[in-house]
Amino acid sequence: MSVLRPAIGRRLGIIGLSSGLLLLFAWVAPLSAQGESSVAQGFQTNDPNVVTGAIVSLTSGTPNTVELATSDKADQMIGVAGSKSLIELSSGTGGSVQVVTSGSTLALVSDLNGSVGVGDRITASPIAGVGMKATTSTLVIGTAEANLSSQSTKEQAITDTKGKQKTVHIGAVPLQVDKVFYQPPDTPTSFLPNAVQDFANSVAGHEVSPVRVMVAGILIAMLFVIVTVLLYSTVKSSIISIGRNPLSENEVHKSLLEVGITIAGVLVFTVVVVYLILIT
Repeated sequence: MSVLRPAIGRRLGIIGLSSGLLLLFAWVAPLSAQGESSVAQGFQTNDPNVVTGAIVSLTSGTPNTVELATSDKADQMIGVAGSKSLIELSSGTGGSVQVVTSGSTLALVSDLNGSVGVGDRITASPIAGVGMKATTSTLVIGTAEANLSSQSTKEQAITDTKGKQKTVHIGAVPLQVDKVFYQPPDTPTSFLPNAVQDFANSVAGHEVSPVRVMVAGILIAMLFVIVTVLLYSTVKSSIISIGRNPLSENEVHKSLLEVGITIAGVLVFTVVVVYLILIT
């Protein structure tokens, strides 16, 4: 049997699926006890290994298509392949797999990055389609609702980059799907309010420097001031113009339209700049 080659933490890597992992997917394929409160959306897939419980990510360059998620594509995670959700949304393209994007469902997780317990955040691992406990700042796909040790598991032999053998346990664990950016409690805190920092991290899909968040906030504040001044001055001058010359109403309307277009342009430009600041 061929083996995978991951290392733990940020150094984890993967060289391919083994026959043992394919057997594991065959083992979990019949799982159908999905959470009745989950919401799923249809997607296309070209990966025959995308089965119930597998964590999936969007395929780069191919719209509305998913593949098995790995740690090097954690920022593209979208959900967990599932079935029999309470709400199933069609993608309009005859999606071949339903992906749970919200709610409770069964997901494949391993103890590759430490034992998984209730409340642990789950992120993608080097094993394609299988999650692991998040211990560093990263995008997570959800929160474990049970201990992996209490579930039926299968052992999988892997070899790290130093050639050392390791055995991991993989099983299906109830997961509350909620894709967010996770920051461990012991991570140095930002000088910004937690809500602001968390929002910026969620938008960017990764940890954003507090300085970048502050710059983005200044730009948004400037936008608010500019829009307020433009609206106030335009409305005030329009009222004065109509009061002095009622026949100038058409010109006033034209002026208001031009100001509206200008404000919309400034708004779009500022939003694009702020987004680029956060994601780079």
